[in-house]
Amino acid sequence: MIHQITAIDERIVLSLNSFFAKHSNTIIDKFFAEYLIYSLPVILLVLWFYSKDSKKVTLRALFSVILAWPILAYTIGNLINRPRPFEITGIQELVFHRPDYSFPSDHASALFAVAFSLWFSGYKKLAWAILAMAIVVSFFRVATAIHFPTDILGGLAIGLLSAYLIDLFDKPLNIIYSFILKICRVLHLA
Repeated sequence: MIHQITAIDERIVLSLNSFFAKHSNTIIDKFFAEYLIYSLPVILLVLWFYSKDSKKVTLRALFSVILAWPILAYTIGNLINRPRPFEITGIQELVFHRPDYSFPSDHASALFAVAFSLWFSGYKKLAWAILAMAIVVSFFRVATAIHFPTDILGGLAIGLLSAYLIDLFDKPLNIIYSFILKICRVLHLA
């Protein structure tokens, strides 16, 4: 079963990668695969200052990202240590990336965590926009041979789990949110 999934993963990456190697623009590939995620902190910063109520929503999204990316994805990635697609013969590296673990996708974990966190917080329009960004970034990371499709699915699952856990423990986390908001008010940041 694992060999079949791996074979499907490799076929998808190989066909997307060979198409992109012939027909795409390196600047566009690099923007969507590498740099678009850097708009996420800007979006969260704008959300922080959007309204009084959005501050807690921003903190929930931030906690979801922290749980998803540097905790769960990093731990799982180091345990599984799956090589990246461009390390496999026949697949061209279209965007430079260091050859660390491939599964799960950190970018997908973070973006899906924010999207689901916003959804659980009732900010559905913004959640749809972040979800669209997550899909675009994930597609380009597969097409440029940084990730396999199952790496993205793993990131999606981690993002969903992280947002769900933060939502589930909302009441106990309110103590931390209130403390952070007090500090930010003292510093005139809230």
